[in-house]
Amino acid sequence: MPDKPEKSRINFNDILRDERKSKLVPLESEFYEKAAGQIRELEEEKHRNEDIYSTKYAIIDDELKTARKSIENIIERRIGKIIKEASLRASSRQKEKQDIDSLTPEEREFYNRLLELMIQWRSGLLDKMFKKGKQVPTTRAVSPEETEEKVTPLEDKKDISKEYIVVRLLKDIPTFVGVDGRNYTLAKEDIAVLSAVNAKALINRKAAVQITVKR
Repeated sequence: MPDKPEKSRINFNDILRDERKSKLVPLESEFYEKAAGQIRELEEEKHRNEDIYSTKYAIIDDELKTARKSIENIIERRIGKIIKEASLRASSRQKEKQDIDSLTPEEREFYNRLLELMIQWRSGLLDKMFKKGKQVPTTRAVSPEETEEKVTPLEDKKDISKEYIVVRLLKDIPTFVGVDGRNYTLAKEDIAVLSAVNAKALINRKAAVQITVKR
C-alpha cells in the first residue's frame, strides 16, 4: 500500500520575502487558520520527541521558532500596509482601492473598522474646527441621481455636523459631485461619510447601508 502523501506546509519565508515589497501579497482566505494549524503540528511533533538533546528535537524546535517569528513579521508588515491603505482612502487621496482584494477575511474586517474610525475621527475634527465659520456658498452641485432630493442651503443649517451619515457601499458608484462640492468615486464595500442628502439617496436606491457610529 503506497504511503500517504505528506501534507504540504506553508512556506512562511517565501511569503515574508514577497511582503518586503510595497504591495500586499495575495493570501488565501484560510491562511491564518492554516498557519495556526501548522504551528500546532510542529508543537505536537516537538512534544512527541522525548529526547530533548537529539538532533531531530533541535531541528523541530528551530523550525517552530522560525515559523513563529516569520508569522509575526508577516502580520506586522501587512498591518502597516493596511493602515496606509485605510489612511489614503479616509482622506480621499486615493480614488481606487489598490490591495484590498489581497486581504484575508480577518484583515478585511480590520481594514473596514479602521477606515470607519479614521473617517469618523477626521470628519468630527473638521466639523469641530469649521462649524463656527460662515456657511457658504448656498448653491450646491448635485448628482443626476439625486434630483428628486431636496437640497437645503448650508446657510440654513445650524449644525452641519448633524447632516452627515456614515455608509457602506453595496455596489460601485460612478463619480458624482456631492452637495458639499466634492467629487466622489465610490466602490463596493467602501465606507464613506456623506452628506445626508447624498447618503439617503444611495440608501433609497439600495446602493448603500447606513452604519451606526458609536460615540
